[in-house]
Amino acid sequence: MTSALIAPSHLVSKVGEGGQPHEIVPGMLVCAFLCLAVGAFKLAVVAATPLELHAGPQIALLGLGLVPAIGAMIYSRPVRHRPRMASLHFTVALVPFSALAFADLGHVVSYLSRHQPFADSLYIYVDAALGFDWMSMLEWANNHPSLTAVGYGAYVSAGFQSVTVPILLAALGRYHALSVSTVAVLLTLIITFLIAGLLPALGPYYVYGITPAHHPNLIIRAVDLHVAEIIGMRDGSILNVSRLAATGLVTFPSFHAANAVILAWALWHVPYLRSAGMILNGLMLVATPLQGSHYVIDVLAGAVNAALAIAAAPILLRGIERLWHQSEPVPRIHRPAEI
Repeated sequence: MTSALIAPSHLVSKVGEGGQPHEIVPGMLVCAFLCLAVGAFKLAVVAATPLELHAGPQIALLGLGLVPAIGAMIYSRPVRHRPRMASLHFTVALVPFSALAFADLGHVVSYLSRHQPFADSLYIYVDAALGFDWMSMLEWANNHPSLTAVGYGAYVSAGFQSVTVPILLAALGRYHALSVSTVAVLLTLIITFLIAGLLPALGPYYVYGITPAHHPNLIIRAVDLHVAEIIGMRDGSILNVSRLAATGLVTFPSFHAANAVILAWALWHVPYLRSAGMILNGLMLVATPLQGSHYVIDVLAGAVNAALAIAAAPILLRGIERLWHQSEPVPRIHRPAEI
């Protein structure tokens, strides 16, 4: 007597694609949930306050994200499982979706924290306790403009890296690194805005009364461009949260510093880019106090925030993976008639 177990064809991965649905789907689900949750929070705040949100940019971002998101869902289905294509579509969709959720959240947080006192004096005290003098750093940087220009280049590379590194990880099949790094970025953003709402600040460039005359040899990226936006949101002279600020509105903790840590971690999973990723993002981290108008404690807190998010992301992904497995239907086993 003989019997045979015939596995359904959709359980067999396509040759050459590699990966299983559980390697990419949990990350996609977590990122989608976080973006939706933050977006819903923002809409609820706007609905309950005098704040204004223009629909045009929101609809445009939603439209830009929907097409690649649909592609990601199609290619992650068991019957058409192609993890590389699913991951590439996912990373493209995440750009407009994360912008939709987080791009104007700084204005919302500035409005919600309008009754909170600025905590700059606390950050100045901590910097002094750590032996860091912002004005001395500025003087040194002004006397070494060539070195500072290198730091400026590393600092402004954050936007380019944030788009290209996830695409690179997807293209190379580094699905675990892709899921962890993208979830970690969103977790870091959420924690950054939560803390910024409790401990708002204006930054050292404004607080110390610095002007371009103090650094004639330097171009500084952030300076005090964010101050007018923050003050406007707090005093009610600015109500439109859809406006594009010239720079981020958060001082503590530094998301730029957190992003540098996450990008370095992500590029560590691409062997031939490990050294370059560490050097570039190490320079970004060092340049952040000057170019981002940050206290040094902002940078340290941002780095710790990123480290905690990188540690938490795999735990969250494993939990979603277990739920994913429990929700999968049990495959039917076909038994030919016994002879």
